[in-house]
Amino acid sequence: MSEPAELTEAELLERFAALPVANVGDAMERLNVVDSGIQSVWPAAGIRMAGRAVPVTVAGGDNLGIHETIDSLQPGDVLAVNGQGATHRALIGELIAGRAMARGCVGFVLDACVRDAVDLQQMRFPVFARGTTPAGPYRNGPFQSGEAAAVGTVVVHPGDLVLGDDDGVAVVPWARAAEVLAKAEAKHAAETKQRAEIGF
Repeated sequence: MSEPAELTEAELLERFAALPVANVGDAMERLNVVDSGIQSVWPAAGIRMAGRAVPVTVAGGDNLGIHETIDSLQPGDVLAVNGQGATHRALIGELIAGRAMARGCVGFVLDACVRDAVDLQQMRFPVFARGTTPAGPYRNGPFQSGEAAAVGTVVVHPGDLVLGDDDGVAVVPWARAAEVLAKAEAKHAAETKQRAEIGF
């Protein structure tokens, strides 16, 4: 197996995607784990997400910045949205998710609410948010796109790795990706050995 420092971005993401987010969080001294109020909007179903961050900051309840950013997404991107923690409006639904999927986006993380949860599950599109509401958003601005954004108490920089599973979301700073991967894989191997010794 190649050493993490020698891996391409695609190989890093593939190996991170195979790890529990909990092990990745442990490898970062349990820091850079997104607020537990931000969870998958699907019922727990083996959801996995690993991609590079495209941060956006929007006004509470307003999704103009998301609309303006969608068409610049690249394959492997994760849209990470600081929605001010507002829960009175849904910032995205299945139509925006469909546009993002068509661009190769692999998931959304929003410090806000969303809607169309059943459609998102049927699309198998990973979305992590504070909850759901049928109330639609405004589209007036202002917003910031492509700059560092705080999402669930974690600062997300462009190009950071964003990982999600049924437990929640963690953010790996790009500069630490190889180091964190090595520690997380070691942690996962140790836990796998412990499980075998316990007998499950």
